[in-house]
Amino acid sequence: MAVQSIPVPEPGPGELLIKVRAATTCGTDLKAFLRGHPVIPMPGPLGHEYSGVVVAIGDGSPFSIGEAIMGVHSAPCQSCFWCLHGQENLCESIMSTKVLGAYAEYLLIPERITRLNVFPKPENLSFEIASLLEPLSCVAQAITLLSLHPDDRVLIIGPGAIGLMFVAGFRASGVQWVTLAGRNDLRLAVGAGLGAKTCKVTEILANDYDVVVECTGQVEIWEKSVDYVRKGGTVVLFGGCASGTRASFDTKRLHYDQITLISPFHFGTAAVRLAREWLLDPTIDLSPLITGERKLEEAEDVFRDLQAGKALKYVFKP
Repeated sequence: MAVQSIPVPEPGPGELLIKVRAATTCGTDLKAFLRGHPVIPMPGPLGHEYSGVVVAIGDGSPFSIGEAIMGVHSAPCQSCFWCLHGQENLCESIMSTKVLGAYAEYLLIPERITRLNVFPKPENLSFEIASLLEPLSCVAQAITLLSLHPDDRVLIIGPGAIGLMFVAGFRASGVQWVTLAGRNDLRLAVGAGLGAKTCKVTEILANDYDVVVECTGQVEIWEKSVDYVRKGGTVVLFGGCASGTRASFDTKRLHYDQITLISPFHFGTAAVRLAREWLLDPTIDLSPLITGERKLEEAEDVFRDLQAGKALKYVFKP
């Protein structure tokens, strides 16, 4: 990793140039750092969780210079096959038109994203928490695919930042019984503070949960998840495994117990708006997810710390 000086971009029609006030680290960036990533070109800029202040606008932009904003790094075209069939998250161009490079002083936000998925940041919401809109949108996308009941028993495996956001998302959706399983006591304690019951991975009960959410990205946990869900339940395979990985499942269990497997990816505009509602809810406090502030020059050390499990999320304030 290296910090480089490049020209400050100039916004075109409908675009925004923001001064980045907060850019949080993401597990996807860590994967890219460690092994590359199919939708993050390498070598290239990193960072896609951001908030900031508008410093320049293109013609027709809906924002004003000096306005504080929060947003995500992609937006659907709203005209391709998937967009027209209610699957904006699978838009054929959503990945090729995303913006990366939030680990920088300035970030240019394209017109499509500016128009659909950038919002004013309320004064009472910190820039750090506002930058969590993107990962929380991924969580919202998954939760919107579920038919939830208040008395559902939900199990989340993996107390990383995403697993903790799932705790907050399920609680905000009215689910009363949420269990967070993992190995890291400190992270489990954060989950308890968000309203989850907690347990060690070795203490998970078989056939006991209405919904199981896998948040580790480990193939062995993908495979074990079907053992924890009840007959007729749903397993959410959220954590992304390494490219080319294959998983095996007990076909008898899947078929005769009618287990539903879903694997939500990314988000559509509705999920972004739901995540924004959660962030604006004063009863939801995601501040424990921010471990601390670091400098851009420390980026490689930051990712080594994340790899070692020493932090949940760091925030850069370029």
